[in-house]
Amino acid sequence: MSDTPVLLSSEIPSLSPIIDLAVVEVGGGPLVVCADRDGAVWTWDPQRDLWQKRPLAYAFAEDPLAVEYPDAENELNSLAAAVSGSRVLLAAGGHEQGSALWDLGSGELPRGARYGEPYVGSMATVKGEGPPRFVTGSDAGVLVWGLSAEELQVELPDSDIHGICTVATARINGRSLVVAGGSDVGMWDLARDEQLASFYPDDGSVEAVAVSQIADRPIVVAADPGQVYVWGLSGDEGDEPIYDPIVGHEGGVSALDTATVGNRPLAVTGGADATVRIWDLAEGGAGVGAPLTGHRGGVTVVRTTMLNGREVALSAGLDGVIRAWDLAALVS
Repeated sequence: MSDTPVLLSSEIPSLSPIIDLAVVEVGGGPLVVCADRDGAVWTWDPQRDLWQKRPLAYAFAEDPLAVEYPDAENELNSLAAAVSGSRVLLAAGGHEQGSALWDLGSGELPRGARYGEPYVGSMATVKGEGPPRFVTGSDAGVLVWGLSAEELQVELPDSDIHGICTVATARINGRSLVVAGGSDVGMWDLARDEQLASFYPDDGSVEAVAVSQIADRPIVVAADPGQVYVWGLSGDEGDEPIYDPIVGHEGGVSALDTATVGNRPLAVTGGADATVRIWDLAEGGAGVGAPLTGHRGGVTVVRTTMLNGREVALSAGLDGVIRAWDLAALVS
């Protein structure tokens, strides 16, 4: 098994760490949208290894109070993206900024932010059919919202989790699911507007969450700084993990996503030790292969996606470089 990535990007031109990314399909190929630590948004075209900075209108430009802050700029830490017609839509916000929606191509604001709105801990795109919708995790709870200002943000029930810093979405057995993590972890069914379960890690707050399934059974995967938990949404274990937490990274787990490769449910994690690791969720969280190396510094974000017809894990972090790992080759 080789730990050589399928693709390796050049370094982001800002020379700033990449702290979040999303992937959309544009013109028959993938486009990776990134937020760097300076609060700027960039895109990376994997086919041409082309980086492009995306100038965006100030998120509060439509708020009357914006005139009081003429020199203010966006400080975006978390983002999600979706395609609507011919447009790529970017939903983003930050630790000091509420959520807004941009046309990524023009940089214009279909939906601006308002002063006084909650700051953003994390964002994700809702998986499913229909017009794009987004999920925002903040101290105000887990909010679901659409493209226009008329589509008000709807707070999911019992979502007042302290310190939400991570949200994820999935389409499992025809249901659009949302999971959020902070001091504890919750999962919701969007169509029924109800909480399905809540879980409680042993040590500290959750850094990253994802959703997968073992056979037909949905599972929640969550990482706190030291280990990865796997909880089931049904069964006799209540809020206990279905097996012992996964431990492996030195210095803590900082990033997480899931994928299914050949009917094999996997978790892919990134850590402060600059490695990416793969775990078999159906086999008690057993490690798959050796740690994947190459990053110069901690891994801050991992996303699984399709790239040129292959299931890959994209990892990025403090070195400002994106690596695409071929999951099918790595687990064969």
